[in-house]
This record gives sequence, structure tokens and C-alpha cells, in this order.
Amino acid sequence: MSATAIMQERRRALIRAWARDPLILVQAEAPGALPGLVFLDESGAGADLARAGRIRAGNAAIVRRPGAAHDNASLWVAAGYGGYRGAYVRFLQDVYGERASEAELDGWDIDHLLNRARAPDATCFVRVEAIPANANRQWGSLFEKAASDPRFFANRERRRRTMSWMICAKLAGKPPPRGPEDAAQMERLATFFASIGLPADEARRGVGEMLDFVYRAGAR
Repeated sequence: MSATAIMQERRRALIRAWARDPLILVQAEAPGALPGLVFLDESGAGADLARAGRIRAGNAAIVRRPGAAHDNASLWVAAGYGGYRGAYVRFLQDVYGERASEAELDGWDIDHLLNRARAPDATCFVRVEAIPANANRQWGSLFEKAASDPRFFANRERRRRTMSWMICAKLAGKPPPRGPEDAAQMERLATFFASIGLPADEARRGVGEMLDFVYRAGAR
């Protein structure tokens, strides 16, 4: 399987997992906590931590248990670690035996699922995945810039964070609404969430709350 196919399947698998369980972890206080938090269904039984290549264990960790790697292996890096793109390339090689080329990575951002600026400490570990570049940058400029305000309690204190509507949308390559008046894109997002098995009313409410948060944050 090519690196491109792997990245596509990984994001589809993560979206499916979140549709089944909203408590998908994207940030934790330390690598030692990860097996039990990533695999809550079995309290981390059978899971382990491994280094990504020769990267120092305090900078990056692979969390894995037996089974299909799309669902059972993930890469986590310290919020203060700058080499996360190289760590992801190493993760693909270690877990899938695939050496990704620059051409295969074109059009993708290797990035933290939750903006690392939202971590209260540089030592918090954040999950890294390949995200469609255009969507990632649009969400970054609209949502994540506002959401990273250090005045928010969660950004100051919360070391464990779970996946959100915004993270799911950017993983799927869906652009954000341009503003609260962009009803058409808000409805397209709600339709997408409904297509992955979430109730339509819940999807509309989630999109609305997401946008409300952005514009309340911008008005602070």
C-alpha cells in the first residue's frame, strides 16, 4: 500500500471511530498514560509504547496494539517538539514498512490534530496525522487561531482532550463556513456528519456550536 493510500485509510478509520465514540483522545498529559487512554475499551490491555525510529522517547511515541494499524497504531509527539513531520514519516516506515516520498506527501499537512498552542504544557503529548492541506489551513486560520487563546480555561488547565467536530471536518477535507452567515456550508457540514451516522439534529447543533465558539472567541 502506498503512503498516500495509507494516509487516506487512516483518516477514514479515525472518522469512523469518532462517529462510534466521541471520546477519541487527541491530547494527553504524558506518554505513559496513552495506552489506557487511547484504548479505553480494554483499558490498554495488550497495548504498548514504542519509539519512532531513534527519536527520543520524550519527544515522540508510537502507541500500538495487535490488529489493523489504521485502527490500532497512532503517533504522538510532545507539544514542544518541532520534528513532528519527520516523526510521522518514521511512523509510516516503522508501522507500515512504507518510505513516504515528498511527492506522496504533497497536498497533505502532517500536523497535530489539536493545535499544539492549546496544550497547557510543552510536555503534553498530541496526536499527529496527515490532514488534507487546504482544509487544515482554512480551519487553522478561522477556528484554531481563536481557539488557541490562552485565556480559555481548557488551554490553561486541561491536559486530556478529545476529538471534536472541527477536527473531524478538517480530517475529512471539508472547508469551514466563511462566517455565521454561510448557511450553505454549515448545512453541507451537517449533511456530512449525518452521512457518517450521526443524527442530523445533533450534527446541526454541533456545527452551530462550533461556529458560535469561533465568533464569541473573536469578539473577546
